[in-house]
Order: sequence, then structure tokens, then C-alpha cells
Amino acid sequence: MGLKAIARLAPVLVQYRTSAGEAADVHIFVADRDYEIMDVRETHSVAGASSSTLDVGVSASGTAPASLTTSLSSTFALDSTVNTPVQATLTATLGNRLMDKGEQLSVNITGTVTSLEGSVSVILKPIRNNSSY
Repeated sequence: MGLKAIARLAPVLVQYRTSAGEAADVHIFVADRDYEIMDVRETHSVAGASSSTLDVGVSASGTAPASLTTSLSSTFALDSTVNTPVQATLTATLGNRLMDKGEQLSVNITGTVTSLEGSVSVILKPIRNNSSY
């Protein structure tokens, strides 16, 4: 396997940052190949209102971010302690952590997040499905 092939298998870091008044359900990445979601972390310097949450998952093309298939076993609580990174527990259902080429990595935020300031980081592992390299 050459360097070019190894580079194709390097993990990909996707980050989404929210600023006060701008938090929204959004697609943050479109898969250029097949991936597996390996890690999701969230932190915020200003919390959202009580019971506000953030979910991360996969949406098919043409699907709204709020209709994602979750990749987490539970959502992030955006009203939790500030400046404390939280690592998600991923769902045990492998199919919910896989992204096919053309699918979208999405964020779904619920509750009142008017003043929320924070970020989400997702690590994707490329899936080798082409043995020609």
C-alpha cells in the first residue's frame, strides 16, 4: 500500500461551532466516500437553556437535519457545566454510525439555545471499500 492509499484511510475531523443566536439544525459534512463515525465530543463556554440538547447523526440526501438517524446512545445536554468537554457514547447499532458516500453528517439542536456558545467535534474513519489501491 502506497502513501496515497494510506492518506485515503486517515481519520477526518469535522467541527461545528455555534455562536449566540446562530445555533441551528444543520448538515455539517457531506461524505465524499464511505465513513464510520468513531468519536463525537461537545463543549460549550455558554450553556443553553434548561433541557436543551444536541444530537449528531446521519441524514440521507434531501432529508432535513432534524430527521437524522442518531449515531449517539443519548444526546448532549447543552445546559450542563460550561468548559467541560463531554465525549458521547456512540450507539451500539453499527449501521447508525455508518455514512455512505453522499450522505450528510447532521446536527439537531432542541430547546432554547439563544446564548449557546460551543462546538462539536466528530472523527470519521474512512472505510476501505475499494481494493484497487
